Amino acid sequence: MTRRFFLDQHGCAKNQVDGELLIGILTDKGWRKTTEPEKADLIIVNSCGFIEPAKRESIEAVITARTAYPQAKILLAGCLAERYGDIFKTEFEEADAFFGNGDLSQLPVLIDKLFPDTLPTEQLPAKDRPASSGSKKKIDATAPSPLPHPAVQNAEHYQPAQPAVHGRPFLKSARPFLKPAQKGVCCGSRPELLNFPRSAFIKITEGCNNCCSFCAIPLIRGAVRSRPMDGIVNEIQDFVQKGYKEFNLIGQDLAVYDAAPPLDKLSNRLNNNLPAFPAQTKQGHSGLAQLLRAISGIEGTFSVRLLYIHPDHFPPDILPIMTADTRFLPYFDIPFQSGSDPIIHAMNRCGSAETYLKLIETIRAAFRTAKSPYGEAVIRTTFLTGFPGETQADFERTAAFLQAVQSLWSGAFAYSQEEGTKAADMKKQVPTKIAEQRKTSLNELQLKITEQKLAAFCGLETDVLIEEIIPQEHNSEEENTQCCIALGRAWFQAPEVDGAVVVNFSQAQKDSEGQPITAGSLVRVRITALRGIDLEANAL
Repeated sequence: MTRRFFLDQHGCAKNQVDGELLIGILTDKGWRKTTEPEKADLIIVNSCGFIEPAKRESIEAVITARTAYPQAKILLAGCLAERYGDIFKTEFEEADAFFGNGDLSQLPVLIDKLFPDTLPTEQLPAKDRPASSGSKKKIDATAPSPLPHPAVQNAEHYQPAQPAVHGRPFLKSARPFLKPAQKGVCCGSRPELLNFPRSAFIKITEGCNNCCSFCAIPLIRGAVRSRPMDGIVNEIQDFVQKGYKEFNLIGQDLAVYDAAPPLDKLSNRLNNNLPAFPAQTKQGHSGLAQLLRAISGIEGTFSVRLLYIHPDHFPPDILPIMTADTRFLPYFDIPFQSGSDPIIHAMNRCGSAETYLKLIETIRAAFRTAKSPYGEAVIRTTFLTGFPGETQADFERTAAFLQAVQSLWSGAFAYSQEEGTKAADMKKQVPTKIAEQRKTSLNELQLKITEQKLAAFCGLETDVLIEEIIPQEHNSEEENTQCCIALGRAWFQAPEVDGAVVVNFSQAQKDSEGQPITAGSLVRVRITALRGIDLEANAL
């Protein structure tokens, strides 16, 4: 019988791609993915280790899985395993194995250690089968942990659990731990994507060299590596041939794609708090511009969105390429983090509020001059409140900066101390309560800006990628005229982080390809109303 695995996915889009690759690796090895964890021989928690709430969520998921599904072996994979695997392998006894986020292709090595026999659980002798709880519930990583556990309170200072959980003995020395070297950008088969139909994340870089003083990504993901251009183009071509309509290019910083590496080592940059390294160009063109030009050569109807570009070295040579090919969406995710120069510099960044505002104007002017059919370029950004040393005056400058940027979308997050980063040891740590208050204030300000800017879309026609059909009761005699409802996204809405478009349509209406409207359809709509941060539209 074929072994089964269940994937419990956490973290960002980059981690999601890792999860999709893990599915492909196990599938190629003969395993079968299941959506029922009670039937799984292996439960993989693909974890996030970036900030405290994310760490807690991933740890709770492991504990919940161990409690609810004692028949399965639990594998903690991803960023949390990469960052704390050396500690967890002897102390976090709820997990049976640990796998870092380096070379994912090495997963079969660990699986062979974790499952040295060839028999699935059902065929093991009765004396070797783990006891089953009989539980049928799904893993809910956001629910409170069913067991009190020190790791949930503080992942950095994790304390060992009891030697056994639910009578299941743990042999520390027998638990496999694999931390593959972080080389290149892992790629391979992705037989199942974990996001919405006909939309795909395309990872083009891994790691980061910017060394922002608050960020642990270089410690977790390593130095920046770029994926070969032909591999990216071929993957997009394959997805286009399969009918995919949307591609979101991701990486910790797209601006440094295929840029020459810094002369100094990443460890030196971390230790000396050096500023961000600018993206170098080849023959006068950035690596990202060369990649976009190659993607532009792919035939077909699709759109491309760029996510995560560091503001200190935005490559302006991508703008003429994007304005010339309207398949490149004028949507830019640029994390400014602060609008106060002293805080920006304390974050180990080279820019300033003034240079960042000039960058936004440069981007918008390019699409305005080209008379883009999309109109104004859309900006998404993030802000970090309560950074060490942030005064009320600093915060007010950030609020004024947000007002000046007029981003369609932004998210504010309270600063979290991350061990190993420069900011963790800085003086004048801001009380959590104040950081949270400032976060709330920025989010409220952004909500007002978002509502004002979204109102301008009312009355306009645009294409919407349908993500989900909302079931409705229909009269069989009038099913072709009965109103149906779907949720989707327009070009100015990125997956999972922005608002949605609620589309009203009849069963008789067709999508852009003349097919019945379903999840994954591209539908022309007219926007009719604003509903908070969502829009309502009628299919045309």
